Amino acid sequence: MLNTHDVAIEALTCYSITYQSIDHIGQNANTIYKVTDEESNCYSLRIHLSKNDSMERIWSEEKVIHSEMIWLESLINDTDLVLPSPIKNNIGEYITKIADMNCTLVKWVEGEQKQFVPTVNDAEYVGKLIGKLHKQSSIWKVPQSFTRPSFDNTRISQSLEKLKQLADGGELNKNDVAILQLAGERAILMMNDIERTPSNWGVIHADLIPSNYVFHKQEARAIDFGACGFGYYLFDLGWTLSYIHPVFRSQLLESYAKQFDLPHNYVQQLEGFFVAAQLETMNFWLGLPDSNEWLPSHISKLASREFKLYVNKEEFLFSGTPYWE
Repeated sequence: MLNTHDVAIEALTCYSITYQSIDHIGQNANTIYKVTDEESNCYSLRIHLSKNDSMERIWSEEKVIHSEMIWLESLINDTDLVLPSPIKNNIGEYITKIADMNCTLVKWVEGEQKQFVPTVNDAEYVGKLIGKLHKQSSIWKVPQSFTRPSFDNTRISQSLEKLKQLADGGELNKNDVAILQLAGERAILMMNDIERTPSNWGVIHADLIPSNYVFHKQEARAIDFGACGFGYYLFDLGWTLSYIHPVFRSQLLESYAKQFDLPHNYVQQLEGFFVAAQLETMNFWLGLPDSNEWLPSHISKLASREFKLYVNKEEFLFSGTPYWE
């Protein structure tokens, strides 16, 4: 059986580039190589193979990957954003299959990656980026064949059930999980009360956290659209805000609102989607081999801070100590 490096080398023979170097840079949801050609142009070669055993198979299905490429292409055509532009292979297709593994090639996006958003200006750049993504999505005519997962309450319920099982088995604190359960149920009720319209629901990135955007001069650039799917636009912001310090969140939202309107009750909804985003992401985290080393502490902080306030119907979006401190 070919290893991933051999797969990457064979995949590159299917594109009209001559590579000078190929470097493995990560493996999580996908196995990723940075490719540099003879003219110093850089690309990201993705082998859609996860190290997470609990990763749902849908993410590596050909039609799902192809739909990601279709949205990326439309974003590049419809906006001024710098994004990982998809490259078609020598037979004009986005996906190259090597040894039953799906591979894609996109242009490398230059910029500085930061572990967190350290300044008000950076927060504003991120808000502007997300606003532009949502504006395009709200008016984009989704092709009939477009196939991506939906981020709805089903995935949150799945996460809550997994957490309950771990708590019952003594692997997580029962009191912490009970608070997460109450917060999750409240967030689900909120989501069920929102009528889906083009102004609040569409294709979203669904993973706009610091590892998935880079900074270049006075802009933020999104990378890795591998988790994109259908969802509420505020769900997208919920993921992002859970990695933004409370003192920077208002500036991010002000910048966002210059590109795409926020609903009148956005604070209450964003707090619910903050909770929902954390719970949805736990579906992925719980499948990581080292999650038992850090996830219980993470859950404990959430339970004693944001989730506890949410259960008690107290606002937390712009104040308090974030769970990572």
